[in-house]
Amino acid sequence: MKRVWFNAKIILTSLFVVLAVNTFAQKNNDDFDPYKADIEENIKWPTVSAKQREGVVEEMAKLEKKLSDKGYSCTRVRSGEVVLLTIPCSELFASCDVNLKVKADDILDPLYKYIRRTADYKVIVAVHSDDTGDAEYSDDLTAKRATAIDDYYYAKNDNEDTGIIPYGLGYDEPLKPNNSFVNRELNRRVEIYFVPTKTLIENTKRK
Repeated sequence: MKRVWFNAKIILTSLFVVLAVNTFAQKNNDDFDPYKADIEENIKWPTVSAKQREGVVEEMAKLEKKLSDKGYSCTRVRSGEVVLLTIPCSELFASCDVNLKVKADDILDPLYKYIRRTADYKVIVAVHSDDTGDAEYSDDLTAKRATAIDDYYYAKNDNEDTGIIPYGLGYDEPLKPNNSFVNRELNRRVEIYFVPTKTLIENTKRK
């Protein structure tokens, strides 16, 4: 009898833990604030279930093709669920400057229809630098450049919020070692992430 009671106790405890974890995860999912999260958390949220993954990946592949056909450098991350578009900083900003070049319009304008607040994508703008200058300088430079891009689309959207989540990441995430001009040029970049929203995820499930 004692053994049966002990096994039942283990089962009940396990069920309680599972329910608690699920409730906590659901609460966190519902309460998630993208403007308070770090970039890694934002790229991962919202999550896509195994049943929904195929449809979401298919939709994001279509977006990647549209952007690639316009001449943008794109790839997909998070197992194909997120589109990452990369622009060299030199195409948007003069050296050490935080103001967009006049010709930056040619690069940013075609993205507007995808970047403005939509039901399908959460847009993250991350700006990176090389290691020229100290950490404080790089952090400030990239934060102001990210804000400049956000402000550009805000103005283009009739001074309405676009939902962009900007990050200035300094020199903490280089693509290459900062040991040559070519490598430093690659590290100075703007990354735009298109993350599927709950709406897109649910819509693909219903198809």
